[in-house]
Amino acid sequence: MLQGLSRFQFHCFQCGADSAVSDAFTCPECGSPQSLQATAFPDADLLKGRPNSLWDYQPLLPIPPTTDIVSLGEGATPLVSAPALAAENHLGSLDLKNEMANPTGSFKDRQVVVGLNWARSQGHDTVAVVSSGNVASAAAAYAARAGMRAVLFMHGQASPAKIAQAQAYGATVISVDNPSPQAVFELCIAACKEHGWYHLSTAGIYEPWNVEGAKTIAYELYQQYDGNLPHWIVAPVGGGGLLGGLWRGLLDLKAMGLLSDLPRLAGAQAAGCAPLKQAIDNDWSLEEHLEHPWENPDTIAGAIADDILFDGHTVLPAIRQTWGAAINVTDDEMIAAQTRLARTTGLLCEIATAAAVAATAKLPVVDKNTRVCCIVSGSGLKDLGRLAESAIPVPQIPADFDALNSLLDNAGTDTDTAPQ
Repeated sequence: MLQGLSRFQFHCFQCGADSAVSDAFTCPECGSPQSLQATAFPDADLLKGRPNSLWDYQPLLPIPPTTDIVSLGEGATPLVSAPALAAENHLGSLDLKNEMANPTGSFKDRQVVVGLNWARSQGHDTVAVVSSGNVASAAAAYAARAGMRAVLFMHGQASPAKIAQAQAYGATVISVDNPSPQAVFELCIAACKEHGWYHLSTAGIYEPWNVEGAKTIAYELYQQYDGNLPHWIVAPVGGGGLLGGLWRGLLDLKAMGLLSDLPRLAGAQAAGCAPLKQAIDNDWSLEEHLEHPWENPDTIAGAIADDILFDGHTVLPAIRQTWGAAINVTDDEMIAAQTRLARTTGLLCEIATAAAVAATAKLPVVDKNTRVCCIVSGSGLKDLGRLAESAIPVPQIPADFDALNSLLDNAGTDTDTAPQ
């Protein structure tokens, strides 16, 4: 038994086998990746009231209780209503779980902070990740907070703004010239083995501890909805750790006797890189999916352009067991959804997050009474360069009142320049 994990076991969602936690992450029965699963739960009173911090849920996380926790104040993100978008999509209600409010601007803070605290508890002083941006930024920030070294392998979909954010925290940033995230992972894992680094990438197929923080979104939603969860929860999917982790958090709530039925889960992907929908539509097993990586990802949504589901062992059953959906959206649909979200709610999300916003218009079996929650997973402030490229010219006037009125009169017939 590894240090501090007496309350957990490994569970295989492919064959249902349980086994003791060990350094071997694959199922001894079928060889599939395993996930951590609690064997003892705290009192349900833990989930009364409103969330204050991710660390409210430490009894449900695989961190030794004696750990001196490194934190930047992650979690307890707000739930924001979006009545205009609900009306446009003919829904009863639409709420937005604003994960942009995390310290580095994305839900990845939840996963990274749990993985990094686990790494520290096991004596590591250097962490390494593969990332298109959000994981790198989170790993660099939390490593800086902890006084640890971070080595970041950035693959081809990484935006310059996210690279700059990661560098600002003092991490070692390496750009790898290969279009396949899977190939970059192989390089990072080999480097970790060679140098004794901890592999902090948020890919449960390789390190089950690093995706546990995503479960806390489910716990918070339970509290914020007073136990009456919506009919659908929609999230963007790259590797699948967000939706797979959220599902496992819902399963924890069910095991604690707090839920009887789970919401349906929908995973949103770019049409130019859609391994989840490909696997669901073909009814592939995890093994079959891994044999068919998506060829030549082609989308502006680099944060979700993974050629395989690095958490396929949880996100595939999450969709299937909740009677959920895998939904593809085009780049143009994401751009439009990003704009509508900003102009109707005041939330500027990154383009990959906009996939989930766009997917709410394509949910099956919905009506005017359907309640939906969309996970707004990352901030648009991380990629202002792309927004600047498509920005309209800013009108210029002299410091003259008549010139101002003339501009405003003309703007009244131009929806692009009119005050919103």
